[in-house]
Amino acid sequence: MIAVGIVLAVIIALLRGARLEGLYRLEIKALPLIFLAFFLRVLVRVLAVKGIDWPWLQVAAYLLLFYALMQNLRQPGLKLFCVGSCLNFLVIALNGGTMPVSAAAMAFVGLEGELGGTHNLLTAATRLPFLADVIPLRPPYFPFSQVISVGDIFIVAGIFYFIQRKMLTPP
Repeated sequence: MIAVGIVLAVIIALLRGARLEGLYRLEIKALPLIFLAFFLRVLVRVLAVKGIDWPWLQVAAYLLLFYALMQNLRQPGLKLFCVGSCLNFLVIALNGGTMPVSAAAMAFVGLEGELGGTHNLLTAATRLPFLADVIPLRPPYFPFSQVISVGDIFIVAGIFYFIQRKMLTPP
């Protein structure tokens, strides 16, 4: 969903007369920490494929991300991004380091398969299930099938606004 949000934001900004040069002025502090947080989340998925479950690495990734976000809250859209990240972090931290996913929502969009690494199935014991991945998206309303959370919507809204402002603000 994030990738689609980024592409859509760039296309809409270009249609509004913006130039890509605006994206060169990101002015993001602690950018290496953001990349490290992303790397840790990917590592959790890779390890899960190899049968190694270290979901708490995802919690560590969020803590790094939060530190970097605090350095950048004055940037446009990053408060929305931070709210979404906090919502996702809360449900992940309260559910053993993984994001619960609704089996019904997965079936609705036609997704099957084993969860692991960063996700697990939502159960009656899931804490804060309304913040979990429970919102189904599928074609023709979205380019590909997936299940998202309320936090994901805030994250994409923040990224969308950030890109719009960066691309449309003159240097």
